[in-house]
Amino acid sequence: MTRMSTVVILSALPREIALIQETYPGDVLHEGGLDIMHHQDGDVHIFSTFGGMGTTNIAAAAQTLLTVARYEVGAPADALIFTGIAGNLNARLGFGDIALAETLVYEDTDTGIIAEDPPYRETFGSTPELLALAERVARDAGMTFVENNASVLGASGLMYTPSGIREVPSDIDDHTQNLAAHRYTVGTVATSNLFSTEPSVLTRIIDEDHADAEEMEGAAVSHVCYKNDIPHVIIRSMSNDCGESYEALDGRENDLNTSARLAAQVALGVVAELVK
Repeated sequence: MTRMSTVVILSALPREIALIQETYPGDVLHEGGLDIMHHQDGDVHIFSTFGGMGTTNIAAAAQTLLTVARYEVGAPADALIFTGIAGNLNARLGFGDIALAETLVYEDTDTGIIAEDPPYRETFGSTPELLALAERVARDAGMTFVENNASVLGASGLMYTPSGIREVPSDIDDHTQNLAAHRYTVGTVATSNLFSTEPSVLTRIIDEDHADAEEMEGAAVSHVCYKNDIPHVIIRSMSNDCGESYEALDGRENDLNTSARLAAQVALGVVAELVK
């Protein structure tokens, strides 16, 4: 892959961008309600920020981040990396495992109307070259590849049974920050402005879209990147199984931080390859 000198990194939450900014500290620029860190080392520029949860927050943040980078450097960013946590929909994934988004879909959205305007798309997805690089980073870190839901017949029934959410097998329930102890897949990430907990809704998302994870930002980030013709990759780490309540996550700060940093480790691996 051609060397890149300007990379922007975005997340929804402070915990998701923390490791990035620890690794690439710099001056802080204030624009559009964002605190954007600008790290410069010779001709390499790394811009990073968090933009808030939900499609509107993150789309505004993505566009602002890209615009600021272009103004500061004098040229468009070479790549955008989006990193963070997500709810799991794939029975072969456990806590901290990674979903690399080949495809991103909006849920509960009239995508046909959205596609009437540029970039004229109903679905989105990571740039193939960056996706392949992220997969290589995961593989080189010792992560184990598992199949996505599109490859498995009856995938929803493995996650949601008449008695409720699946019991997580102990052999995929590793809560360390060691990437080699975790798994990854390359598949579909669903984006919704709702924190979905109903098994019937989650079953439909798996059955209709073959989603491996659900979150609240990825498709919107990809959408903005398509509009700006910016290569990009979406990296998600599983913080919980979809179906748990939002409140159930309140007492699990350590787990949420660990999951966020696992995704960030993969993102940092991608950055290191792009700028070397």
